[in-house]
Amino acid sequence: MARVQVSDEVWAAYRAALGATPVSVALGELVRREVGRNARRSASDPEDVRIALEDARQLSDELAALIARLERASSAPVRSADLDSLSQRERPLLGRSPS
Repeated sequence: MARVQVSDEVWAAYRAALGATPVSVALGELVRREVGRNARRSASDPEDVRIALEDARQLSDELAALIARLERASSAPVRSADLDSLSQRERPLLGRSPS
C-alpha cells in the first residue's frame, strides 16, 4: 500500500468528491490514466499509435464536454481567438464528436 503525498485538506476534498466510489476504484482509474498517458507519449508502432490516438480522442471529447459545461456556467465563453492560439495538431481534437 502506498501513502498518498497530499495535504490533509486535499485528501479530504478528494474523498468528499468521490461520494460512494471506493478510493481503490478511483485510484485505479488514476493509475489507468497515467499508464495511458505514458503509452500515448511513447507509441511508435502502428497498432500502438492507433490505440493511443483512440485514447487521446476520447480524452479530447471528455475535455470538450468539460469546456462546454464550464462555458455554460460562465458568463465569458471561450472566444474563437483563444482557439486560434492552439497548434494545428491540437485543434482537430477539440471538435471531434464521440465515435
